[in-house]
Amino acid sequence: MNAATTRLLLRCTLWMGALFAATALYAGPAEDFAQGEAALLAGDLPTGMNLMRKAADQNHAKAQARLGDLLRSAEFEKEAVVMYRKSADQGEPAGEYGLGRAYADGAGVEKNAATALEWYRKAEKKNHAPALDALARAYRTGTLGLPKDLEQAKAYDERARALAAAQAGTQGAAR
Repeated sequence: MNAATTRLLLRCTLWMGALFAATALYAGPAEDFAQGEAALLAGDLPTGMNLMRKAADQNHAKAQARLGDLLRSAEFEKEAVVMYRKSADQGEPAGEYGLGRAYADGAGVEKNAATALEWYRKAEKKNHAPALDALARAYRTGTLGLPKDLEQAKAYDERARALAAAQAGTQGAAR
């Protein structure tokens, strides 16, 4: 191999390396969300929140809902509602459920059972287990403007259990 060919090969190798390095440095919102979840599971709240915020700022609906949960647990209810609404506006059931919970509790918004029920029902139509649990609880206790109906509560509980079992089977198969 002559010197010119060697230089050309070296230049191409360096150029390709730089290209791959630049691509590896940029993580999209889905990667930020996944890394944020991993950091939160590992107990690294600051990193997890930063990555969730980064993904949420890029309109990642699940990250917006998750950030809403984190903000709500830190008692930043109004900011949590903003994140839930952004997520729900994109049709994310976790955001819809979060908004329902905020309206049910009056956290960051004025308490409104009818609006809470509306958001819970939107998430329920997408088989969101926490929304199913909330509706079961409402039927069991006769809250959110619903009549006390133990049969309805049982039906929602059974749906939630079936979903949890299906998700556990899917996660077990993925491992």
